[in-house]
Amino acid sequence: MKLSIITINYNNRDGLKKTIESIIHQTFKDFEHIIIDGGSNDGSIEVIHQYEDHFAYWVAEKDKGIYNAMNKGTQAAQGEYCLFLNSGDILVNNEALQKAFQQNPTADIVSSDLDFSDHTTLHVPEEVTLEYFIKGSLPHPSTFIRKKVLEIYPYDERYKIMADRDFFLHALVQYNVSYQRIKGTLSLFDQTGISTTTKCQKDQELLLHAIQDIIPPRVIEDYDIFMGKRDKYHKLFYMLSFSKHRYLVYKFVSIITKIIYRKSLC
Repeated sequence: MKLSIITINYNNRDGLKKTIESIIHQTFKDFEHIIIDGGSNDGSIEVIHQYEDHFAYWVAEKDKGIYNAMNKGTQAAQGEYCLFLNSGDILVNNEALQKAFQQNPTADIVSSDLDFSDHTTLHVPEEVTLEYFIKGSLPHPSTFIRKKVLEIYPYDERYKIMADRDFFLHALVQYNVSYQRIKGTLSLFDQTGISTTTKCQKDQELLLHAIQDIIPPRVIEDYDIFMGKRDKYHKLFYMLSFSKHRYLVYKFVSIITKIIYRKSLC
């Protein structure tokens, strides 16, 4: 079997139904669908029973969080790849999986673009680097992950909402597993979910330690400079690098610099 689609749900009955509907109508059929429910009491279980003929496996029981549930899903999966499409997220159209697999994904981690419910799109890069993961991450709901990689490095359950970013960082940067970008958009991300509406300082601290553990000792000073930890100049540069207005700021600074330089020649 090529793919295991794993859906995590907790008290999101309407979102769960929407996700299931987007999956069962796919023209591509070489996949199984697994539901891991955290013990919902909002009618989600009734939705699962309604569609249970479409599931290879499902369970409804109290868990220890999102990534504990995802690790359960990985253990139950029989596919070569896993795709985590949580309740509320959907595949963009009925041909989404067909178009993705027609591009012959072969790498350990295969990613495609992700649409958001606010009508924006996250475009994935042709290649990933440490700098890419310092600034962001691959879109989890539109990334196929080889099951064997998830078995070697399961999600760190200490995280509340950022263990997928930690996983991608370790798998791609530290362990150098293979990566492939495929063209097109696979999934639509529901921005009302916990990963969008929740901020977790503990997760940020865990991720920072993970990044520092990966960087070799002789490179850590360069990393500290890049992150703006050594002086105010580099701190300003770091802040600007994340600003959506950075091009305008750089343009302004460039103009001012040229004016000052010309005046110095007079």
